[in-house]
Amino acid sequence: MKKTFDFIGKRKLFLIIAAAILVAGLIVNVVLGTELDINFKGGAIFSYSFTGDVDRDAVTDIAKAHLGDKVSVSFSNDVSGANTQTTFTLVDVPSTVLTYTVTGTVDADAVKAKAEEIFGCETLVSLDGTTLTVDPQGVVTDTMVTDLGTALAGTEEGAPTYTLTSSNTIKELADAMMKDLVEQFGTKVTLKTTASEIDTAAATTAVKDKLMADVTVTFDKDAKTLTVAPAAPAQAMDEKSVSLITEALQEALPDAGIEQTAATFNAITLVTSNSVKATVGKGFFIKCLVAMVLGGIFLTLYIGIRFRKIGGVSAALFATFALIHDVLIAYLVYVVFRIPLDDNFMAVVLTILGYSINGTIVIYDRIRENERKFGDSLSLEETVNRSINETVTRNVFTSLSTFIAIVAIAVVAKINGLDSIISFAFPMAVGIIAGFYSSVLLSSPMWAWWRTRKLKKQGK
Repeated sequence: MKKTFDFIGKRKLFLIIAAAILVAGLIVNVVLGTELDINFKGGAIFSYSFTGDVDRDAVTDIAKAHLGDKVSVSFSNDVSGANTQTTFTLVDVPSTVLTYTVTGTVDADAVKAKAEEIFGCETLVSLDGTTLTVDPQGVVTDTMVTDLGTALAGTEEGAPTYTLTSSNTIKELADAMMKDLVEQFGTKVTLKTTASEIDTAAATTAVKDKLMADVTVTFDKDAKTLTVAPAAPAQAMDEKSVSLITEALQEALPDAGIEQTAATFNAITLVTSNSVKATVGKGFFIKCLVAMVLGGIFLTLYIGIRFRKIGGVSAALFATFALIHDVLIAYLVYVVFRIPLDDNFMAVVLTILGYSINGTIVIYDRIRENERKFGDSLSLEETVNRSINETVTRNVFTSLSTFIAIVAIAVVAKINGLDSIISFAFPMAVGIIAGFYSSVLLSSPMWAWWRTRKLKKQGK
């Protein structure tokens, strides 16, 4: 006879191990707290991608110059693994302060009324000479700024005019930082010249025709240097492009003594810039929790109906107990390893629930078959123990194959610095182990214990 493992007899040990892990994790959670991603806690985020090396300290200085000392700066590789990505994160959404240069007589109270109507919040308005400052006490979008400009524009003769000089919106901040990053790290070719005057228009045309791409050409009269840069910061250049640029300028300006001196190749792209109000982030987090709860309820109903012949409600409740265990384990991985709770957490949880419930269903199916096959010749605990032993190999191989694939993804992501993938793959790998543990070692043995007690009370 094939040797079997006594899963039912060891159920208390399995339960104690699970409880110990959960209690330890919850203690860590109480001590350290939970780190929330920007999408949950609110704030502003700016991400830029670089194809070349950058001075990280200099990048940080640029971020602090625009966003203040509280900005958090992180560096990682993008999904391709080849490019560097830097992310600037602020817990607070930067205040939008609109500054206008005005001509004519301005009614500050009228401006305040229009601004509060459009922004939907209290707005401070002050006038200093020809400078009008509008300071809304809430989050303002670019569309709102445009709407205020339209509302202030007067059509009658003699009406004051308003010229927006600064807004400090997310878009404006992103563009301002992009400009500084491009100026300091962007792709450009520098060439020496002996001429004291250069026809930059002719030089630009010559380079554009040679490269078949838009460029900007500037001339520094004091240093006697020409600088050629792509019109679009995300446009890449290589050594061949430099040779073509030098050749084009030497042909267009044969008497200027053009010689290449330096070149940097660093295409820069604004990946994302957005803000999330704290209340919006909280609402999003609550919706995610509701989605998880609803998912758990539907799974419980499904199992209760499908396995009604083996005590459907109790089977469903213990399957749900296993799912709660898996969700907590996934959550505690984020807490213990200080991974910010983000959108990946929801994907991890929902995926783990699918794998975990699948393992439980496989065992319940075999229990139902064995009850029909052996009837009263086996006790309930013997039937459940036999069913777990008959399905454990399948559950092991299913979980192991997925675990190996996820670990491989996590290792590759770690090597290439792909933090966004690690924050999904690592908790997912741990969650697969937790799902196997709860399906095989918790839900079915605990359900057998519960149902045996219930049958004994009923005298069966």
